[in-house]
Amino acid sequence: MLTSGYESIAPAANAFAIAGAVGGMDKRVWIVQAQGIPSIITGPIMAIISDLYGRRWIIIGAFLLASVASILGMTSTSMTQIIVAQTLAGCAGGISGTMFAVPSEVMPSRYRAHVQTGMSWFSGLSSIPALIGMGAAIKADPISGWKWVFRTQLITNGIICVGFLLLYHPPPRTQTVISFTKRMATLDWIGYFLLFAGLVPLLMGFAWASDSNYGWKDAHSYGPVIAGFIGFAACLLYEWKGRDDGFIHHELFRHGWNFPIAVFVIAVEGSLFYLLNNIWPTQVFTLYSHDAIIASLYLLPFFMTIVVISPFLSIYATKYKDVKWPIVAGFVFFLSAIIGYGTTTATSNKAAIAYNALAGIGFSSPLILIISLVQLSTPPLYIGITSALVISARTLGGTVGLAIAEVIYAAKTNSQVPEAIAAAAIPLGFSPANLTPLIVAILSGNGFDKIPGVTGQIIGAASDAAHAVQAKGFRTVWLSFIPAVVIAAGITCLFKNPKERMNWSVDAPLKVHDEDQAKVEEGIEHGEIDTKEQIHMIEDAGKR
Repeated sequence: MLTSGYESIAPAANAFAIAGAVGGMDKRVWIVQAQGIPSIITGPIMAIISDLYGRRWIIIGAFLLASVASILGMTSTSMTQIIVAQTLAGCAGGISGTMFAVPSEVMPSRYRAHVQTGMSWFSGLSSIPALIGMGAAIKADPISGWKWVFRTQLITNGIICVGFLLLYHPPPRTQTVISFTKRMATLDWIGYFLLFAGLVPLLMGFAWASDSNYGWKDAHSYGPVIAGFIGFAACLLYEWKGRDDGFIHHELFRHGWNFPIAVFVIAVEGSLFYLLNNIWPTQVFTLYSHDAIIASLYLLPFFMTIVVISPFLSIYATKYKDVKWPIVAGFVFFLSAIIGYGTTTATSNKAAIAYNALAGIGFSSPLILIISLVQLSTPPLYIGITSALVISARTLGGTVGLAIAEVIYAAKTNSQVPEAIAAAAIPLGFSPANLTPLIVAILSGNGFDKIPGVTGQIIGAASDAAHAVQAKGFRTVWLSFIPAVVIAAGITCLFKNPKERMNWSVDAPLKVHDEDQAKVEEGIEHGEIDTKEQIHMIEDAGKR
């Protein structure tokens, strides 16, 4: 999880440096989105394969692919190559749900919160190299320092890949008598296609809507958004009526409301995390500091608060078998932080750091305990797919939430910032013919010395005017997400604490009973057990 956390933080937090070095600042959002979209699709696929046929090789393959993506990223010379690298990293990132499942299923259910806390704790620690380390590298070398973002990923992914290859040898879940063709036929390829067909055009439409060259009135924007919603609707209809064992398995909904509620609230949590991990660094870079290290330090209180608070939440949840009310409290803290962000101005940077820490308190419980709650609320056979669907829902909420946030901010600043700069500079004697380079210089933070007729007074007045408009745009973004947080905070009260499952049972012990496995193998050999029944029986044999 140290690696996973790093890969979700470092590229996003350093997106300005990456985009500025390779060119393509207008495509900066795709550094994040290109990584998020594929993982939503590959997460359920990897989880189902690992649930049914074993986790070892799918994990090794994922980290091998992530290593390839890192090599491509660190050797990129254009934004297109960066996006391709991030897309490959996103495909590999689908393994996150499985990685949440692996340590949980080999430990007693009573300690599920401890396990998830440990993973979240290491993920929080990853913010130190992702923010401080990469910020220092970029400050030392503004041209090529960003490559250390991907070099570090290559080192960690390579170590993990070799480690799993040499040290991870779990008991087999199924036998080789099932052909590869039959295994692949059990997967929900139609559902995956419909999900992809809905997600990609939706996010493309949002991206074009946030572009000042298009906007909502252009067919480039509303056309893909409409197509995306149609694709999503078709996907949900197919998963509901088309098959009951698709990637949204109906069995997950037959054990109370915990799973569907969790999917919704984790999507909201994901949107808030993406805002903090992407919009907040943008706000810092735009309003408070262009220094790479200082800009990174603004985000650090959020993650360090998680590192400090999460162990106490774990102890409470385990001792009192209560995972519900800490989640509710977490969203209340989140709400307080979002309201605080919604009051920030171009000069309230110190107060914003405090809101960052408050958001860290709020974030500490939802991800840790929602994963624990859904794992304890669904059958052990589906622990992998349950974890993957929750993580995919979180990423879906994040990618869509970020796209919406970009659209809102663009609507409040695309035309308003140039107008504000002109209104501030021209009355001071600045030539309208030189407005374009002045606007570019204010937005980038450099190049003022090349603008004819500019003075310190003009730069100060124009910058203040631009920052006032930009600060208002950021406030609008934060406040727009308050209704979703309020709904999430309210609906979490409907969770049912799975106290009866917080016991000493182990879902997937490291040693299986050979005699049980042998009986299943014998039944398969004589044709007495079919493929689907085999899957369930071997799972049961491995869990006794």
